[in-house]
Amino acid sequence: MRNIRNFHKQLMSIKVLEIKDLETFINVVESSSLADTSKELNVNQSTITKRINQLEEKVQGELFNRRSRPLRLTQLGEKVYFKARYILGQLEKLESVYEQEIGLSKEKVKVGISITLMDGLSEYLYEKYKFAQSSTEFDIYGGRAQSLIQQVQNKELELAIVMLPSNFKLPVHLSFLNIGAVPLVIVSKNVGVKQYSDLESCCKKGWVMPPEGCYLRELLSDVLQEKQLSFDVNKEAFGIDFLLDSILNDEGLSILPKPFFDHYMKSNNDLEAVLVEDFKVNLNLGVIYSDKKYLDKVSYFSKILKQLYFRENPYN
Repeated sequence: MRNIRNFHKQLMSIKVLEIKDLETFINVVESSSLADTSKELNVNQSTITKRINQLEEKVQGELFNRRSRPLRLTQLGEKVYFKARYILGQLEKLESVYEQEIGLSKEKVKVGISITLMDGLSEYLYEKYKFAQSSTEFDIYGGRAQSLIQQVQNKELELAIVMLPSNFKLPVHLSFLNIGAVPLVIVSKNVGVKQYSDLESCCKKGWVMPPEGCYLRELLSDVLQEKQLSFDVNKEAFGIDFLLDSILNDEGLSILPKPFFDHYMKSNNDLEAVLVEDFKVNLNLGVIYSDKKYLDKVSYFSKILKQLYFRENPYN
């Protein structure tokens, strides 16, 4: 009964908080760009700004730090982001209940994919799935690992494909099937890359990094601290596109998962991996899930991950 009352309160709040405002806010957070959100939602930027302002009026606080470039979430913004994700997830569940009642839907599995794996992996998944004989369909949702983990915990996603540090502690009741270790690479603009002979020379250039709380940033910080090297962040970039643009603008170096970098380099030649002997760091690639009833789906996706990332000729 308590759950019903709580959900009723959330539904009542939806009458006050416009769904379009929540969707717009989430899109701005995950794209880190008003311009990209404008294109995605097919509305002008003034409409995007108006929706964000309306949401801020309702929650009585600022969601973004306007003084930072790119935009960064405030502490309130982080809380609202996760709550908004949850509310929209509940609405999707209501829609799926309706579809099941009228017999329109197959079984659908919602799969989250870390944003740095999104492009290459989603293409490969759809290509493989076309030839699979299955009564199950899947929907893909991109996002930051932290957000995806919370969505699995809240039952908004059945599975999430993420990369985690080896010492990462999952929330209670979540499981992680570790597929393998994915190396990280230091990335530079391709001009002048030979000047970086070791990690110390990279540190002299400085770094472009995601905001605090990102696993990549925490990993690099730990490595540099262990080697007693300074960790100077020249610029914080919220979103992978901003991070890449900042490297191209020669504002610093960064670290990226090798699968993402390899996929990027298939259609670009403006960046280059910095090969130094004193930086050997990996993330664990795997599938997070909350319920053993999804083990067959976990097994299915784990096979695809092994084919794509841990075989010499994944597309054969």
